[in-house]
Amino acid sequence: MVEQIYRSIVLEHDYRLLMLAFLLCLFSAFTAVSLQERARNTAEKERQKWIALTAVTVGSGIWATHFISMLAYDMGMPFRFELLTSVASLFIAVIFSGFGFHFATYHRTKRSRGFAGLLVGFAIAGMHFVGMSGIKVPGTLNHDQDYLILALFIGIGFAVMSLVGMNKTRDVVRHGVATSLLAVAICGLHFTAIAGMSAEYDPAMQLADASISEGLLVVIVSSISIGLMGFSLATAFVDRDTVKQKALESARLKSLADAALEGIVVMDMGGHIVNANQSFLEMVGKKMLETRGHPIRRYFRHFAGEDNISVLCENHMHIDEAMLLQPLGEEIPAELLFRQAVVNGEPQLVVVVRDLRERRAAEQRISYLSNYDVLTGLANRQLMMDRLKRAVLAAIANESKVALLYIDVDGFKELNALVGPAGGDELLKDFSSRVQRQIRSIDTIARIGADQFCVIQENIERVESIELLVEDIHHALDRPFMLDGREAFVTVSIGISIAPTDTQDAGSFLGRAEIAMKEAKNTVGNSSRFYEEELDQSQAIRRQLKADLVGAIGRGEIHMVYQPQFDVETGDATGFEALVRWTHPKRGAIGPAEFIPLAEESNQILELGAWIIEESCREAACWGNELKIAINLSPIQFQQDSLPEFIESTLERYGLDPNRLEIEITEGVLIADIDNALLMLGRLKAQGIKLAMDDFGTGYSSLSYLQKFPFDKLKIDQSFIRTMLEEEQSRGIVRGMIGLAHGLNVKILAEGVETEEEYSLLRDEGCDEIQGYYLGKPKPMERYADLVVRGEPLVIIAEVSAAS
Repeated sequence: MVEQIYRSIVLEHDYRLLMLAFLLCLFSAFTAVSLQERARNTAEKERQKWIALTAVTVGSGIWATHFISMLAYDMGMPFRFELLTSVASLFIAVIFSGFGFHFATYHRTKRSRGFAGLLVGFAIAGMHFVGMSGIKVPGTLNHDQDYLILALFIGIGFAVMSLVGMNKTRDVVRHGVATSLLAVAICGLHFTAIAGMSAEYDPAMQLADASISEGLLVVIVSSISIGLMGFSLATAFVDRDTVKQKALESARLKSLADAALEGIVVMDMGGHIVNANQSFLEMVGKKMLETRGHPIRRYFRHFAGEDNISVLCENHMHIDEAMLLQPLGEEIPAELLFRQAVVNGEPQLVVVVRDLRERRAAEQRISYLSNYDVLTGLANRQLMMDRLKRAVLAAIANESKVALLYIDVDGFKELNALVGPAGGDELLKDFSSRVQRQIRSIDTIARIGADQFCVIQENIERVESIELLVEDIHHALDRPFMLDGREAFVTVSIGISIAPTDTQDAGSFLGRAEIAMKEAKNTVGNSSRFYEEELDQSQAIRRQLKADLVGAIGRGEIHMVYQPQFDVETGDATGFEALVRWTHPKRGAIGPAEFIPLAEESNQILELGAWIIEESCREAACWGNELKIAINLSPIQFQQDSLPEFIESTLERYGLDPNRLEIEITEGVLIADIDNALLMLGRLKAQGIKLAMDDFGTGYSSLSYLQKFPFDKLKIDQSFIRTMLEEEQSRGIVRGMIGLAHGLNVKILAEGVETEEEYSLLRDEGCDEIQGYYLGKPKPMERYADLVVRGEPLVIIAEVSAAS
């Protein structure tokens, strides 16, 4: 049988046309394998195009091989091709090949690809047998059944092996093997079947003359087939080069993504991981192969509730905190940001995972430093004032009393100079411990100054219990303090105020206890004094000032002064803070800390605030440079719904760029109504106005607002600056605030810088801007004419300091 096949190929065929048929077959097989590779590795929306092109190419290649091979065959009699049957055979080859390559593209297992090869084998066999049925001869054609069965085995078997081998067509060897097997399937089936065919001539049957010569048919069929396959192959190569470029770009982007500190995860529309950068893989302790295909929810506890991930991405939502699960059971707090993206032509979901551990640690550290004294571990002034307010409110509600003991260590400065800073610190820690042991668990002890402490004693029923506590404190301090082997004796002066008997305001509560303490200091040794209520002249003075404030603007008593702000690194001026002053005709200069509360109480703050905005914008518009002007807003001003429109019209009237205006607000402005405050800040931000949080670090919840409000700058309260050279606590708070601001990409300014040492320390800590008497006092703008008229915002700190 093999000999017969060989004899048929060698003796019964025109070797020239036979070689052409072989080359067409090999070319079509090579093109089919190349196109199949493109179909497997391209995006979904492009995949059908490549499958269709593969089907047309391989189908026409099978048909052209059969057609030219038949023209090369010497049947011993003339024959003709029936048009409709030949066209039908071409469609069979294309359609069944298309089904086969479609199945092979979407199913990667050997069994699936074997089935795909079976379909391609049917395409080869179907094309051959239908095509042979369309050959007309002057006689009859007989087919040997054994040869037909062998032809089917060869065609289908080698097609199956070829399709299975295509699974790794990027391997050059496998590519060649798959091509060869497919060519053998096509040629082997044809020539085996032809070898078993015989023709019997019948003189009675006649054939019509061919309208086209065989030579011309060969040229037409081969040209069309070669052209089609050449076009397909060229398209595949061009597309492969394009894909390579895209792959290189994807690799570059992947390397950039791997360099990101945040975890980045790409998912399909069902929330299954497609790709992830190195940061995310390190967070979950997995390799890429271990995470691909897994649902993203697997790596988070209580992930987004039951929210649909695609909806989260479509709406660009974010989750403030989700717990990321690690292999050993550890949970990492993480912030999640959802986005949509198009990757390789397909819509996909992207989630950015930010590890919050460092931020939470920084927030907790700053929160601790903001509320507790580093040296003694006691509550600081800020926390004490908050608890004092609550204690007073509770006393009023429960009809009880609360006592505030203001304790000052007598002669501490002299003692500290004698024993040194380290000895002084040890004394303060021992002192704090002794006093703390005398109070109840519900009471609070706080360090509010270098050598000043406060005790809040709640739920007081009798004054005797206060006196007993004072006596216990004195007794606790009777024992000497041991400092480097030396004994040191300490006495204290204690001032006592009771609420709500003396006052219902926490601020005045502390002030009255301090007044009592100062009275106690007039007595030598351990002493204490209760606050004694006398005729309060201060209230009468307040009422008179409130009345005098009416019309003060019209009388020219209110005026503005300006304090410069500087870039720490370069020494360049960055802007001015506008500060209001009142020159009373009888009392002289009155500071804003005194008359602004009066204006707020009498609702004159709206008129005063509007005048400040107008005057500041008018002044800044006259400068010949881009220096900023910073204006403080009161809470009442901030609550006015018309504020953004008023500021916008003022800026337009004076021609001042909104980027040069900086609005400063304190945390108190935000606490009353968070939602409306956020809306107001958003409206101001939309105009291009800069926003700054003033007195940062003194509020109860400042850290929580940094995530909710779009601030451009944080201003460290001067209370921390005043004490940072002497107190490690203040220095640590300042350092933490600067680090937090830089971590949030927000500028930070220190207020109240009065010495070169403070400036140097802030510069070393990386503070962005500074303001204070060391650099320039608040003065009328004409005193800073050189700074604002020259047309450039460049003035060295040393020059301003000398001029001030």
